[in-house]
Amino acid sequence: MIAQLQAEVVQGPLEHERFGKAIVVRPTVETTRAHRYPSQAVVVTAVARRLIELSKEGEKIQSVVVEAGAKDPTCHPEFHEISEIIRELQHKHFPKAKLYLLSDVPHLEFAQTRHALSFYDQPMVRLEAGTQKMFCALTGAKPQVFKDVVEQLPRLGNERLIVQAEFIRGDIDNSKDTEVRAWIRHLSSIKPAGVHITTPAKAKDKSKRPITKTRMTEIAEMVASKTGIPVEVLE
Repeated sequence: MIAQLQAEVVQGPLEHERFGKAIVVRPTVETTRAHRYPSQAVVVTAVARRLIELSKEGEKIQSVVVEAGAKDPTCHPEFHEISEIIRELQHKHFPKAKLYLLSDVPHLEFAQTRHALSFYDQPMVRLEAGTQKMFCALTGAKPQVFKDVVEQLPRLGNERLIVQAEFIRGDIDNSKDTEVRAWIRHLSSIKPAGVHITTPAKAKDKSKRPITKTRMTEIAEMVASKTGIPVEVLE
């Protein structure tokens, strides 16, 4: 049972479309107990074993990526400890690799969770709403989560932070001018190192359709002109 769980927690090496040859770690995969995640011991033991194996085999790992399982990785009650130990393991066995965090619905209400972001070479946090109403519509999260994100991200002082945003139109539309301008005001406060924007390759349903390339360019230009933050449009 533990071995199967560890295999779900750590996957790879695989060719990641953005981070090269990667090990993917999902601390919040589902366990047999509802609303419970693998313990810190299970997660870090799985990571240690895999990195040791790959190091002995002479593999060239470019990145270790911590991302969501059943929930966002920041939801794990031991996220801080897990992040710190993974950082130490990555440094020991693959010192040239980079440690990335992908967080779609970050829970930043606890100081230790916020501090954990400092262990990553590049924490990538998703924020694609300018208003609380839009945030809740896009993520299904409670309004307090949006409040925590926009209040706490500016306090991180992390020059490596990347804000990611996917723009869509349809029943939910976060690409409207008023919403984009509100979102940009948050970016001005957060002051991330960069912003990555994207849109779905094709419509998934009536509520989630891609915006035009022209609109993507307009949004990128608005961010750059109003904030000076580098913007990358992802395909």
